[in-house]
Amino acid sequence: MAAIQSIRSHGKLIGICVGGALVAFILGDFLTSGATLFGASQTKMGEVNGNTIDYLQFQDEVSRRENFMKIASQRSTIGSEMSDEIKEYCWEQAVLKNTIVANAEKQGIMVTGDEIAGLVQTGNVTPTIRQSFANPEKGGAYDPALVSAYVSQTDARSRFVWSVLEDELRTSRITMKYFEMVNAGIYVTNAEVEREFAQRTQISDIKYVAIPYSDIKNEEVTVSEAALQKYYKDNIARFDNSTETRDIAYVSFDVIASQKDSLKSLEVANSIKEGLSNATADEVPAYINSKSDVPYSDFHYSKGDISNPIVDSLMFAEAPGFVYGPYVSGSRYVVARLIGKTQLPDSVRVSHILIRLANPADSLAMKAKADSILDVHKSGVDFGALAAQFSEDSGSARDSGNLGWVTERLGYIKEFSDACFATPAGATTIVRTGYGYHIIKVFEKTRLKDKVSVGFAGIDIRPSQQTRQEAYALASEFSGLNRDPKKFDQAVQEKQLVRRIAPNVTSNTQAIPGVENSRDIIRDMFNEDKCQEVSGVYEMGDRFIVASLAGIHPKGIQPLSVVNSEVTAAVTNDAKGDLIIGKLGNVNSVDAVAAQMNKTVQEAKNIHLDMMQIPGIGVEPAVIAVAASLGEGKVSAPVKGSNAVYVLQNTILTPAQQIQPLNITTDKKQISDNIMARASYQVYQSILQQSDIEDNRVKFY
Repeated sequence: MAAIQSIRSHGKLIGICVGGALVAFILGDFLTSGATLFGASQTKMGEVNGNTIDYLQFQDEVSRRENFMKIASQRSTIGSEMSDEIKEYCWEQAVLKNTIVANAEKQGIMVTGDEIAGLVQTGNVTPTIRQSFANPEKGGAYDPALVSAYVSQTDARSRFVWSVLEDELRTSRITMKYFEMVNAGIYVTNAEVEREFAQRTQISDIKYVAIPYSDIKNEEVTVSEAALQKYYKDNIARFDNSTETRDIAYVSFDVIASQKDSLKSLEVANSIKEGLSNATADEVPAYINSKSDVPYSDFHYSKGDISNPIVDSLMFAEAPGFVYGPYVSGSRYVVARLIGKTQLPDSVRVSHILIRLANPADSLAMKAKADSILDVHKSGVDFGALAAQFSEDSGSARDSGNLGWVTERLGYIKEFSDACFATPAGATTIVRTGYGYHIIKVFEKTRLKDKVSVGFAGIDIRPSQQTRQEAYALASEFSGLNRDPKKFDQAVQEKQLVRRIAPNVTSNTQAIPGVENSRDIIRDMFNEDKCQEVSGVYEMGDRFIVASLAGIHPKGIQPLSVVNSEVTAAVTNDAKGDLIIGKLGNVNSVDAVAAQMNKTVQEAKNIHLDMMQIPGIGVEPAVIAVAASLGEGKVSAPVKGSNAVYVLQNTILTPAQQIQPLNITTDKKQISDNIMARASYQVYQSILQQSDIEDNRVKFY
């Protein structure tokens, strides 16, 4: 199982990342599941191009993937977030199998067992396999021999893991072949290369003035119904929903600690203060860990490091043993105990050589090896050369053992960090940690500073069960009295509650932003029976939520009435642009416009037609087009952008360069690669749009 060790450190990667150089949607795991996975069933969860996805069989595939992840991460369970990712991953494979893979098979594209073997031997494998079978002895390069050794193992676990990895490789390869077939029809001409080169090498420096639309009040312009209709028709593609979305309104009854709750927490904090006052310095860490809601932090603070300025000042003014508090910090009471004072540098520049200790029984032998390496260094051999040869920390060994500047905040193991700060500059030492033996060389230190060691004990100000019950009672009463959505909205106004909206939620949205564990709300709002009335009470952490369906946006073109606010905003800005341009009159100078409109003249350099945005301006295609095409010294007519009206002047124009034969060759390849990458994505999206996909996962998850 040695080769699979790297899989265990890339759990999420294995769950998500396969498919070679293709984009994220080109994944694979469903190919070997067989047609039975999509057989008709009363537990129909979805359908892709006429093939039914049965919930029970889909769940079997999810369980298979979850078992793989447990083995890969060496865990007996996986978290809810990973479980959600696996379900999404498996759905993507169902769609992929019945779209890209199905199309590929119709074209006669297949992947044989011999081809799989060849891919493994040549290293043309998925990133997961490449990383899982990297050989540290070969500088971390992929080693097919490790694959062969792993595949030859006969235990059930190894066979299962390899079956998953091989499935991914097979689907990745068949998908890549399909897109290679598509890309074979792509050709870039010399004329295209020359045009792109000219666009990229003709450079303009400009000065400009921007008059934001926000300078004009909405009531200063008139927006006609005809203008709204015209904008809507001209931009109809923008309002095409790829899937149905819904707006969810909700109110939250938060569980907030009462004054009585706060006093109870204060009593606990005062008892901790007494205990900290009586504890010796050595007893403070253990005492805090046993009593505090916040674990002890072994850290040396410089002046100004402690966020509370009063505490920061007192800890440097008082003697060790001083206790301050309780004081309020956020949602807890804090008691601070000054443990000690010292002088330390902020950071230490070090290198190290790691001798790993995999078996405690080898401790003496590994210590002897570390001692001998240190002796060799002391005899005059360069430390960096020894690190490159002997260190088992492959990351730093490639850089002669260099770790750079070590600080306490970087989170190194305490034993290692303490040794770095305790060792004089220019000296070496050996320290044992959970990783093994470290030979540490300290090169230099920053100057000594006064530092304090402070123990902070925190007691959360928790709502009591009574407080929680009172919040629930309010939510329950509100829900019970306002089951009709109209009464919900009316009651929100009467009681002056905050009505929040989660807009454009899809059936597969996992959570409402800012509301933990809110999947149940989304499921109910997509349940055609439950969504007809206001919900019951959902308990979401320290809040109780009541929800109501506020709007449905069907799949397809959204009517103007639904997108009216977006259309009105765009048409209003356009009208403001016309008003600003009318105020400017004849434009002859950027400086004159700036003076007229009380604005500042700004500059932007290196503008060309191939750029996506202008620094300081942002994504403004119209501005880029005008700026790149202006003659030197010329002033533009006012340009209506997305957020402002701009007047530009070209201050320096660098003409396009003459393309060289070498540029034609290299640029043609780069342009071709870019087009192929876009084509793969666009072809897949086009196939999805033309596919008949029915997604009812919301009924099951």
